[in-house]
Amino acid sequence: MRKLILAALLASGGLTAGEAMATQVTIAATGPVIDLTVSETVETKPDIATFSTGVQTMAPTASEAVRQNNVQMASVVARLKKLGIADKDIQTTQISLNQQFDYRDGQQVFKGFQASNMVNAKLRDLKKLGAFLDALAVDGATSFNGPTFGIDDDSTFREAARDKVWATAMARAKSMARKAGYTDVLVLRVEETDNQGGGYQPMPMIARAMDASEKSTPIAPGELSVGSTISFTFEMVK
Repeated sequence: MRKLILAALLASGGLTAGEAMATQVTIAATGPVIDLTVSETVETKPDIATFSTGVQTMAPTASEAVRQNNVQMASVVARLKKLGIADKDIQTTQISLNQQFDYRDGQQVFKGFQASNMVNAKLRDLKKLGAFLDALAVDGATSFNGPTFGIDDDSTFREAARDKVWATAMARAKSMARKAGYTDVLVLRVEETDNQGGGYQPMPMIARAMDASEKSTPIAPGELSVGSTISFTFEMVK
């Protein structure tokens, strides 16, 4: 007789991993078992884009470099807000001030002070992304990284991926059981891999050329793949 652990996975119950693992039931399997791990994905278009932008300024003195940087960065942040990015979606990620040097004839020559200020911003209207890039350049941004596309609320897509996993796992387990001379299977264990922090898998993007009437940077967000991976133990039954 083989004892198996039934891990209670309450996908919509809001339990932490520790709380979920605390809910355990010991089940005695009287027949042979099948262990499966199944992964499935669903594809969807992203609805948010995260990017970083900022300003670097050079000046002979530290105070002047910081002053110039503050002026230009204030203009950049004001533009972000004017174009619809909420305060909660703008986050400072780096502020720095460093001496800069040139090297001439093997000698270190002081060049000035470089001040830098970077922010991360989350855009929720992807149709504006190209215009954002152009507008930020006009308002003094000297660097831009991104975008990273994502989904603001992926719960519906993750649930759809789980449904696909269950259907695949049940069909595969029943097929294997029939081959072994059994008529059905009983689920003994279900354990979902926690990949909430793993990000999304990008699908191939289709680039497009700028139309003559377009004035903003062309952006191709493509699709994202939202997935679920679940491990099962089935008991084969007559």
